This record gives sequence, C-alpha cells and structure tokens, in this order.
Amino acid sequence: MLTAYLGPEGSFTHQAALSLAPQPTHLDPKAGLVEVLDALRTGAARYAVAAIDSAAGPIAETKEAVAEGWAEILGEHEIAVSFDLYRRRDDETPLIGIVGHEKALAQLRAYIDNNRLRTRVFASNTAGLTGIGNESEPGWGAVGPSGLAQAYGLRVAGRALEAPTRLVTRFVLLQRKPA
Repeated sequence: MLTAYLGPEGSFTHQAALSLAPQPTHLDPKAGLVEVLDALRTGAARYAVAAIDSAAGPIAETKEAVAEGWAEILGEHEIAVSFDLYRRRDDETPLIGIVGHEKALAQLRAYIDNNRLRTRVFASNTAGLTGIGNESEPGWGAVGPSGLAQAYGLRVAGRALEAPTRLVTRFVLLQRKPA
C-alpha cells in the first residue's frame, strides 16, 4: 500500500506522513503537490498526505481536491514549523537571497523584507536545499526544516528565521472517495 507525500525525506510533509500514514505502508515521495494529488487521483497511491492550511494561508490544490469531492480527509496532524537557513559550506559571501517553497517564503516575508533579500521559488523546501547545493552564484541560501545540513552537504547559517512568530501547518491524510 502506497502513501504519496511531498518529499523527499526530511520535509515537513514527510514528518506529517510518519504520523498520519496507515501502517503498514510504503511512503512514496513526490517532487510536487500536483504529483502527490495525481498519484491519489489515478490510484497509483492508496493514500496521500498533503498540507491543507499554513500560516501563509490555505493550500489551494489540497482544498480543491476535497471540495471537488474525489478526495476525502481521513485524519489530520498539525506541525509547528520552523525554518533554518542553509548555505553552501564554501560560501561566506553576504546573503543576497533565499530559495524555498512559495508558502515558506510567504511565511518568512518579514525576514526577507527586513534583510532585503531576493527570492526564488522551488517545488519544495528540500528541493531548494538541493538547488542551493548546486548554486554557482554566491550569496544564496535555502530555507528548510532543522537537521538537514549533513544530508544536503550544507551548513546552517541561521535558525528559526520566523521567530518570534510561531508557525503551524495543518496536514491531512487523504483517500480517494469511492465512486
């Protein structure tokens, strides 16, 4: 039995999937939320775990899947999300911009504006970590969950960028509604 989620391992959605997915199951990471929902819609996955609300607002694709009636919510789990700033180990230049998922960047708008940073959107925060590891232009960082520096060959350049604000994201376990 497969449960699709926005991956890879270590993402906030992966953390939620570990709590929500029925056992036994195989967690199947997808590159984007559209791919997660497509796997559920087509029957490639029996379940899906997806964010439905964040401090930056509702997640339109997940809400739409439920509103259209083809997906039903079986459970939910809230996670207090906190964003660390990751940089390449060899990049000591001043920070000029950050990359991450659009909702993460929206939740970090005060940090971005206060530091006059440029932004680039990635399909997930963890995809942004991979992207920043391959970045050739100095001065860029990526935002993501704590504890991923070693896995992505990066260094932590800042912690809890959202502070003092407390951010919460609500995740749901979805199942395709029987016809």
